[in-house]
Amino acid sequence: MMKPIVVGAVAVVMGCAAPTPAPDARPAESAQPTAAGASPGAATAAATSGAGAAKASSAPPSQDAGPTERSQDGGARTGAEAAAADGALHPGPAPLASADAGAAAYAPDNKILPPLESEELTARASGLFDAIVKNDPALAEPFWFPKEPFIPLKDVKDPGKYWDNLHAAYLNDVKAMHRKRRSWEAARFVGFEVGSRPKWVPPGDEVNKIGYYRSLHGKLKYEIDGKPATIDVHTVISWQGRWYVTHLGDFKKR
Repeated sequence: MMKPIVVGAVAVVMGCAAPTPAPDARPAESAQPTAAGASPGAATAAATSGAGAAKASSAPPSQDAGPTERSQDGGARTGAEAAAADGALHPGPAPLASADAGAAAYAPDNKILPPLESEELTARASGLFDAIVKNDPALAEPFWFPKEPFIPLKDVKDPGKYWDNLHAAYLNDVKAMHRKRRSWEAARFVGFEVGSRPKWVPPGDEVNKIGYYRSLHGKLKYEIDGKPATIDVHTVISWQGRWYVTHLGDFKKR
């Protein structure tokens, strides 16, 4: 009696452990190797991952990511990624402007008409006025025509010596004009006015090799004791867009 029971139990166990499908049976679609056929834990993880990816794709791009650009394979990449891929460096500070970037261009023919009014002209004219008031000719130097361009400009035997004579006369004129007033106390500079209409003096005129603009009888304007007054500036000529004195008073070549 025990033997048939044992045999039957073994048969039941073997039948449960390895059921044999029918020869023409096909696996159901739910059994295909898809996410639906994965284990419950894997399915949950996949769903969570998909939801996270959808949320990330719908979120606005981070401000730190930088603008996107198209890569060679057609995909988008951020500016930071592009910089890293291309070996780009962060831009440094802007280069400093050249020291002479604002300087006027040099004109070989000197044909640049200076303005009749400008801050730099007023400043140099003010220096001449201060030189007269204080009896200090050195203060008038910035308004005097410099020697370096004078030498190639003048067509005389010894332009350097000629400049020295003109310069000495200029310094003497400053002192002479100082002596015209007993007192310069409370004298106040007002401004400088270019005299006659500027005239172009071409090369060959006035024993010069290089042309220039010339104006006669400019005026240093000032006030003293509440009254307006002027000082005559006999001749100014131009050099590279600026006015310079060549004769403060009347001058005879010595």
